[in-house]
Amino acid sequence: MAQSIAILSVIPRLSYHLRMQLPNLTIFDVLPDKNDTLSKLQAADILITDCNLFLPYMDKLPSVKWVQTTWAGVEALNLKNKKINYTLTRFSDKAFGLAMSEYVIAHIFNFERNQKQQYQNQKNKQWMKDGKIFNHRLICDLSVGILGLGNIGKSSNYFVDSLFIVISIVINLSLCKHIFAVAEKLKIFGATVWGITRTSLKEKLDYLDEHRTIAYLSEILTHCDYIINVLPSTPNTIGLLNGNVLQNCRNRGSVFINIGRGTIIKDSDLLNALEQQWISGAILDVFVEEPLSKESKLWTLPQVTISPHISGVTRAQDVVRFFIQNYQKYIKGETLLNVINLEEGY
Repeated sequence: MAQSIAILSVIPRLSYHLRMQLPNLTIFDVLPDKNDTLSKLQAADILITDCNLFLPYMDKLPSVKWVQTTWAGVEALNLKNKKINYTLTRFSDKAFGLAMSEYVIAHIFNFERNQKQQYQNQKNKQWMKDGKIFNHRLICDLSVGILGLGNIGKSSNYFVDSLFIVISIVINLSLCKHIFAVAEKLKIFGATVWGITRTSLKEKLDYLDEHRTIAYLSEILTHCDYIINVLPSTPNTIGLLNGNVLQNCRNRGSVFINIGRGTIIKDSDLLNALEQQWISGAILDVFVEEPLSKESKLWTLPQVTISPHISGVTRAQDVVRFFIQNYQKYIKGETLLNVINLEEGY
């Protein structure tokens, strides 16, 4: 049976890339907030959509069989206790992991070599080698920690339940492929990689140097030079680093990198950790409220770097590549990739 696919998204040229791959299907764009938006969505069998645009329509589509979101995180849909009659899948692609790896490595490099000061020196036409500009650490000198919650696969047939990976900064990754990619790339540069799981590992992972269970989170933080968060926002992850948890980093002077979700720690607790010098810096790509308020003190702290949620940007060609994989499974009646658990919220 021919399928009709509606696209409700602001990602440029998404429908173009999809038509190039599936020329025999009916594929059409739907503009949000128009008088005919709902009726056009109801005419589709499959929907590809951004979560924020989909939210007003998610319980009004009795004919839709499958909805593929373009976001890796789906907390914006407020899924708990929602009743839907279609399969809902989230987007995840190796490109996310590669993009986040580049972001993490670039910012570690910039922080360790004080690139901010170098840029200022260039602006002022000053030839200076003070401080970390000359006397800096290499990534191979660092213990890096990736803190992630999810299923991490050593291969397609091997999974670790609810894995937290830490590379001595604590790196917090939201999705298993992203954690795997960041850990691998940091390992290539020679970082010492720590890992935490809720339960013991069944076999050693090549990119882990040290392993602990979640009960020993404080020990990992104590040994971390960087803390990188890529965890999704779920009931199990919200506020994980709240309160005085980051006090465990004070002897190391860790740097906190957040590329997961802002809900991992309250802004007030993060500010306190910076002001108390439990951590020596923060590289922040995500926040509880986005855009970050202009009134936030985080903007003004010199040891803080802020980016507008761009560590892993969704690209049309990546969404289409993932969708094609899932579509092949869909037409064969197989279980789709990344089906969202409504109770867990991811």
